[in-house]
Amino acid sequence: MSLFEKRVHASHELLQQDDTVHTDLMFHKVWDISKQEEYVYKFHHQRLPALKPNQISISGIKLNRMEDDVIIVAFLRNSLEKAVRFDIVDLLLVDGDGKFLAKKAFDLTELGEIPALSSMPWRFLFEEGDMLAESIPDEGWKIAFEWKGK
Repeated sequence: MSLFEKRVHASHELLQQDDTVHTDLMFHKVWDISKQEEYVYKFHHQRLPALKPNQISISGIKLNRMEDDVIIVAFLRNSLEKAVRFDIVDLLLVDGDGKFLAKKAFDLTELGEIPALSSMPWRFLFEEGDMLAESIPDEGWKIAFEWKGK
């Protein structure tokens, strides 16, 4: 049995137990992180809620400010049993009431594949011109995919 088959088999066992999927933490090949940073990402990854099967999700974990811009660190999460690729993706920052705080289109082709049943951290820069609100709070925000109706 290959490593992938073992992972899929293990995910089926987890799925049968509680109808959720737990993802493996992966880092992009261009990320050069210290052991301490890796530990922090593992900690945040373990605290994420489990996903339902066949979901693509984004979960923000940190907001950093750089002058009038904000950098959001988030996990791109894949509970499908196959790898996924992204092209241009519209992302929103929203507050606890669902009010839009910022919006930007991101070219995620450089990200490559997000393997099956995995989570990958990534940084998203929202510049001053992307802001839709007077200010972005340090707490109580969420990052989300913008879903467009047909």
